[in-house]
Amino acid sequence: MENKLEGIPLFACPVFMADKPEFLSVTRKVSKKFIDKRKKEAELNPNYPVYMTESINYDPEMLEFSNFVAQGAWGILESQGYAMDFFNTYFTEMWSQEHHQNSTMEKHIHGNGAVISGFYFLDVPDNSSKIIFHEPKDSKVITNLPERDMSTATHASTMIHFVPKEGQLIYANSWLPHSFTKNESKKPLRFIHFNVAVSAANQNQNQNKPTTVEII
Repeated sequence: MENKLEGIPLFACPVFMADKPEFLSVTRKVSKKFIDKRKKEAELNPNYPVYMTESINYDPEMLEFSNFVAQGAWGILESQGYAMDFFNTYFTEMWSQEHHQNSTMEKHIHGNGAVISGFYFLDVPDNSSKIIFHEPKDSKVITNLPERDMSTATHASTMIHFVPKEGQLIYANSWLPHSFTKNESKKPLRFIHFNVAVSAANQNQNQNKPTTVEII
């Protein structure tokens, strides 16, 4: 009889996505306010044609969106097996970015206590940037065999790209490297980027209930 081997996926690197167009109106409004402020402070750098704002989660109009995102990050960490009854989530950063033609973003991760990083896409013109998630295990990248089909996401892949769309929310663990391809559109790509960290929760809380999310 033929022996069958069962593959058991270990040490997964999930990316979480949701379509949330209901937040587009308010987030576009707030982002424009902060980007316009940034444009008054500095000219666009032709070598790195992008505007990045200060933190925007402090704006009162962002409260509902910020709470939703932070609660989502809490739920992701809980689903991954972390003892989230002992932790609250909070933002270390949430800022708007406007990437003009030829702008790109190099491969990087986020530190400073961040455990979840993510994006909310506001304006995605045709032929603009794709988001790429990279294999985080250096030992696999070094020893990787050639891929049979690089257009298909498999265990052999060392990078996987997604074409973002307006109103799409994407989360990933902060240790998962990400980058953006060059924006080849004449129109700017706009999105909100955020990092979420955790702090110790009040240990007197009922451990059978989710902790309250802090919007800091």
